[in-house]
Amino acid sequence: MRVASSRKLAPSHLDGLRCPTPHFTSKLTRNKAPRRLQVRAASGGLLDGVMQKLSAANAEMLAKKEGRELVGKKTGGVQPMKSFPVEVVNSKADVAVKVLEQLGCLCVTKVLSDATADELLKFVNEESERAKSDVEKGDVAFDERFGGVNCRGMNGLFGNRQDMFLPVSETAVRKALEEIVGNISPMLSKAVGRDGMMHEISSLVADPGSPRQCIHADTIHLPCPQYPDVSAEPLYTFFVALQDVEDGMGHTVFLPQTHTAEAHLLWNTTQSQKERFIQSAPAVTSNLKKGDIAIFDSRLLHCGCANTTEKRRVLFYFTASRMQRWPLPDGLHGSNSRRREDAWRWQMKELGL
Repeated sequence: MRVASSRKLAPSHLDGLRCPTPHFTSKLTRNKAPRRLQVRAASGGLLDGVMQKLSAANAEMLAKKEGRELVGKKTGGVQPMKSFPVEVVNSKADVAVKVLEQLGCLCVTKVLSDATADELLKFVNEESERAKSDVEKGDVAFDERFGGVNCRGMNGLFGNRQDMFLPVSETAVRKALEEIVGNISPMLSKAVGRDGMMHEISSLVADPGSPRQCIHADTIHLPCPQYPDVSAEPLYTFFVALQDVEDGMGHTVFLPQTHTAEAHLLWNTTQSQKERFIQSAPAVTSNLKKGDIAIFDSRLLHCGCANTTEKRRVLFYFTASRMQRWPLPDGLHGSNSRRREDAWRWQMKELGL
């Protein structure tokens, strides 16, 4: 397998951003589901628990190998992700959306105010304790408050990394959503539209000891060999830093331009071919400060790095799309991190767009 960069796009006019575009070619004909490695509460007794731990340990070993030997190794290392002020992105919304479509990721700075970020961070930390307590007492099911997460860690029921759903009925959540939507409305209008639907409203909590994740995509590319007659609009996920994410707290690494059908075919192959593909793909890291947003296509390959500090890292996130519903039944291979009461409830125009 060979992944070559055969041409480059003309320079972008978004303050010097250039978009090198790998030209992926492949004769492969099969595609697998994304590597979610969802690990939830054990329900099948001792044997299931042992198998889950073995699976988790293997996933963590693979993730470490990817970070040590594969990601960025043939492309000059992992580079800082380009960041652009919100004013620039709004004044050149057409260009910003084009960059997002081509690269699959884009960082925008200071979209959320410090005060709103602090308010939401306080709520997330408090809700984390409430949600865990409610699940442990049996008042709510695990899946009602938490989603499956890649490489969550083997620290009890909840691990070190949680995907915790957030209710829009909470003032701090609604306030943050409306502030973000208002502050990047020109870009959102072009990328998602006023009738666009919220597919996810959640948070990623990475406590100290959270392991590195395996390279994965959050959704599959449609159509694909398993579903040749199904198509889907892009889903865009917005990772919002609620505090400065320091080195060691777990930056997100993205592999730009891996959100295409060709890239997914190359990635969903044998392990040796997959590793060669990862080595050959450019890689960037988010380096978010409080209020910054990393926007990415949900099909883009990415991973969260390990939290080796003594500090908790919290990202607020939501996923939106022009598409009103995920086309596969029961959210199969889709983006599903939300409270039950918020499912298919919120269009962008209801949040201020």
